[in-house]
Amino acid sequence: MSLSSFGDLGKAAKDVLTKHFKTYIFNFDYKSKTENNVGIHVECSCEEYNQATAAGNLTFRLADGIFVKTTIDNNMKLTNDVEISEKIKGTKHNIVCSLFETELRELPLCCRLSCFWVTWASNSNHFSDKGYLAGAKLSVDTNGFEIKEYVYSLGYIGKGFQLHGFITNHRDIDVKFYQSRSYVDLGFKIGWDGTSKNTSLSAAVVYKPDKDTFLKARVDERGAINLACGIQVIPALLTISANTDMSTNRTASYGMCLEIEK
Repeated sequence: MSLSSFGDLGKAAKDVLTKHFKTYIFNFDYKSKTENNVGIHVECSCEEYNQATAAGNLTFRLADGIFVKTTIDNNMKLTNDVEISEKIKGTKHNIVCSLFETELRELPLCCRLSCFWVTWASNSNHFSDKGYLAGAKLSVDTNGFEIKEYVYSLGYIGKGFQLHGFITNHRDIDVKFYQSRSYVDLGFKIGWDGTSKNTSLSAAVVYKPDKDTFLKARVDERGAINLACGIQVIPALLTISANTDMSTNRTASYGMCLEIEK
């Protein structure tokens, strides 16, 4: 298993629960791999009444384990991330420094540092497809050196399933479960908000009859139902999604997305 960031912990369950569910009427997503030391990712969404949002980023690989990513959105907010990562004896070390400007023409004087550590226990000293893992993440804002977030994670990855638990700021709890069986993937998440004392639940299933087609469904504790389907149209993936909230009797909304990944 390759861990490139702390966000990769529980990513399989997150993808089942969130990926391809769109709420805007039209979406476009283009992503290229970091080949020749350069990667590109562009996202565009169009709501009704001609309201549109867009964001894009460029990733440069300066050397092995050293990346620089520049991101800009439709509000002209610019973020620059410098990431240094290294794997030593089964432990992944990662430091990310983010420089960003809050308003146009402001100098990016604020810096946020994120560090994460992941330890892996398996039958060898290298990452494999099975084993226990533990991780920790700390984010510090250099404007006053204020700790913004600290997260602890404990999980297990087995054959065809994953289980991850997260505790954020000694207050919020999230548990993610993922299971894969032949043509079906399952994802489940339960969360506890320590501030509002609310519990959240969501479950999703993906059916893949072949490598070019999928069907997805998701439901949460409010009775919101999300459906999505996708078909590979060379060289892009075309997806259509719909969602409705049973608790509010809201009219169903629909979305379509064209995804290109190279």
